[in-house]
Amino acid sequence: MNKIRLLSAFSLIAGVISAQHTIDLSKVSPPAVNYLQMGHSGPAGKEIRINNLYMEESGIPQLPVMGEIHYNRMDQRYWRDALLKMKASGIDIVATYCIWSLHEEFEGELSWEGHLNLRRFVELCKELDLKVHLRFGPYCNAEIKNGGLPDWIVENKNLKTRSNDPLYLEYTRRWYQAVYDQVKGLLWKDGGPIVALQLENEYVKEGMIVSHLLNLKKMAVQIGFDVPIYSMTHWMDSEYPKGEIVPYAGFYIEAPWTASGKNEIPTSNFEFFTYNRLSDNIGTDIIKIEGEVESLSGENNDSPFFTCEIGVGTTAFYHRRAVVPEDMAGENINLRLGCGANMMGYYMYTGGTNPVGKSSTYQSSGPRVNYDYQAPIREFGTLGTVMQETKKYNYFMNDFGTALAPAVAYLPTSNQDRNNLQWAVRLNESAGYLFCSNYLYKHTRKDYKNVQFTVKLKNETLRIPRKKVTVKGGTYFLWPFNQSLSGVLLKYSTTQPICSLAEGNNNTYFFFEDDLIPGEYFIDNKDIQDLKVKNGTFRKEKNGYFIDQLTPGKECTIEVTKNNGAIVRFVTLTEEESDHIWKGTIKGKEFVVISNSSLIYDNDKITLIDERPSTEAWIYKNGNFMLQTNRATPRNLQATVHQVTPMEKSQWIRPAKGNAVKRLFSLKTFSTIERAYLRYASINPVHCSLNGKDAESTKMKDYSRADITALLQKENNTVEFILPDGEDVIAEVEILLNNGERIVWNTDATWLSSENNQPVITVSGGNTPSAFAPEEHLAVYEVKAPTAVCGEEETRMYISYKGDVANAYLNGHLTGDSFYDGTDWILSLSRLKESIEINPMVIRIDGLKSADAPIYFEKNVVPADCVIPTISNIRIKQEYRFDLKDE
Repeated sequence: MNKIRLLSAFSLIAGVISAQHTIDLSKVSPPAVNYLQMGHSGPAGKEIRINNLYMEESGIPQLPVMGEIHYNRMDQRYWRDALLKMKASGIDIVATYCIWSLHEEFEGELSWEGHLNLRRFVELCKELDLKVHLRFGPYCNAEIKNGGLPDWIVENKNLKTRSNDPLYLEYTRRWYQAVYDQVKGLLWKDGGPIVALQLENEYVKEGMIVSHLLNLKKMAVQIGFDVPIYSMTHWMDSEYPKGEIVPYAGFYIEAPWTASGKNEIPTSNFEFFTYNRLSDNIGTDIIKIEGEVESLSGENNDSPFFTCEIGVGTTAFYHRRAVVPEDMAGENINLRLGCGANMMGYYMYTGGTNPVGKSSTYQSSGPRVNYDYQAPIREFGTLGTVMQETKKYNYFMNDFGTALAPAVAYLPTSNQDRNNLQWAVRLNESAGYLFCSNYLYKHTRKDYKNVQFTVKLKNETLRIPRKKVTVKGGTYFLWPFNQSLSGVLLKYSTTQPICSLAEGNNNTYFFFEDDLIPGEYFIDNKDIQDLKVKNGTFRKEKNGYFIDQLTPGKECTIEVTKNNGAIVRFVTLTEEESDHIWKGTIKGKEFVVISNSSLIYDNDKITLIDERPSTEAWIYKNGNFMLQTNRATPRNLQATVHQVTPMEKSQWIRPAKGNAVKRLFSLKTFSTIERAYLRYASINPVHCSLNGKDAESTKMKDYSRADITALLQKENNTVEFILPDGEDVIAEVEILLNNGERIVWNTDATWLSSENNQPVITVSGGNTPSAFAPEEHLAVYEVKAPTAVCGEEETRMYISYKGDVANAYLNGHLTGDSFYDGTDWILSLSRLKESIEINPMVIRIDGLKSADAPIYFEKNVVPADCVIPTISNIRIKQEYRFDLKDE
């Protein structure tokens, strides 16, 4: 190739690369804004209205941040603490499922007490100034049996569930009325917090969606549910009651229900910028293409892009035990915002604990009790790994949502080639945000070199940044442009905004530099009296000030003095500092704090929470961060762990007369039997029967085991051993019920000699088995720990174990469980109904039956180590709380 042709080829390649990073918005036309007619908008001055783009409160655009918490899956003593953590991390709407089966396990036995006290929960939300989105079914899903429909409804052969069957609708009406009776007077129009109502969930019966949902809405309205928004979780094309109900979308990048086996989950369409709101192949009717830009078609856009199930964490399924990384949360949120989402609804935001019913546990998938979901706020109040990224975006939506919500998303058509760098722009007139994504979950992306974004607007062309940069694999970010921040026009920045702080007439905006892209700011010079930069350089140019060469940190500040004397500051933090920023309001004043500890604010005070006895907090005031430290006396708590052996609590027995021993026991329970085993040992073979039928046993290492699940019966049971003359036996019966109970019967002096029904003789000196046989893949432990400290400070137990499935029992009742995933299993001692210091907790761990089991584990898990289950360590961690001083 000659030199001229070579240069032409390079020019062509450069032109293609440049075109991939250029978007022409100079002639785009945003869709018209049309308001939807929902229910009562609320009291004067607090009206909530929605249009086909966004929500307004008091006429001001909002980008709500909604987090899911299930009151009925949490000890009511910890509701307030969980809600305060949600509020402190930027949640302003609380979504909650009102799960029918938990309230009415048996027909006619409705309960609203304790953890089921819906009214108290909603009143608490009002007290904390949190709005409520009530999701009350009748069907919820929620990884709960029958999706929350009670067994007695599902088993009723006279009706067809989730249909327009008249009897089913009448039962539903009765349920709706019961819920309304609990929340009456707490709707938004009454001055209460309930702003929205979800009807049904994931309803995909083609041809029935509109009629069934309208029937449910009609019933709800007739009963008295008059709210600003009616919603449905929507997974199906464009079929929904348009203008009547708003469809909410969900996006789970980690989706264990779609994958099985050991392979990585396939890359989803949702990991790229797309207008598709529903699935990988439908929902494209709202798109129009102008030149090389995809934008929103106003003709078909009937509802705003609201979400209710953004999965920043994930639940565990038996076949998939993924551990979600922090970055996945930020990436999922970043993608949704870049695609135009105007309500960010997280599922789950606060993990919970499934209650145990009288007849069964309620789960449909995942552990029976644990509903931790790897959420930003975990099952027992600790902060999840994903909180750091989630919280930053929440604050951004809180403080910049009014500007972002009216901004329409525009996607370059180059995104359709997934090999290109993915990016998008949201624009409102000339102001907007640029979003970029170069991250894939569980898969790699290449580095993109020489990247400079060109955004052509009606009256100008922006090139960001000035110097081309490399966008590395794993990178995602959002950058502002043409944003008026307290009267200062930020032309653009290559740092990501987090939040703002108002202090009288002065305002501070917090950003962070991330992903190895140098931070730049270009600030228009209009209405500026003076500009100072600390830990960076600036130069004054014709149209403004260019700032670069920043050294991010708490002291990296751009201070702008406006002509009226007001000061506007821009603080550029490191990425790590941004992970630990907290924003809130006390005594009517905003605050910003950087601390590695958790933080809540309530009753005019800020409280730090940590499992270390000392904390540091950097409190921002008047342009500076000031350090405040706290220290408490350490509470060193220890657990004692004892590995239980088979028949450890049993006694060797022999008949007082004859050659047979027996025991009558009664199994009175609402539940059915899940599994039951008889273990026994004797010097010579013995014959064993249950209820007159032979209990066929398998010889283990030094004992025998019989699966007696099919032989047990409700009410009365008799187990009998026929022994050789003069022989002894030792045995235990272990029964595991479907309601989570564990019952163990041991041989002791209460057994009878079969011949004369007189007590047996107990003997000593026999050798009991030293461990469960390897064929059982089982380990049992007893754990004692000091009584938990009373009050707000929680005491938790961190269990390091290996195995398959672990269950914790207290006096035979299931209190916690875990699918092993390579992380510590956390249990709260404070939330137990009784102490384990006197009544030890029994932890029963099943191991994998094979190292080749078709289960997905993260790479740090060695399945072969999980075949024989073990506990390696148990640590007791005490929580400490410190109130920050108002200095």
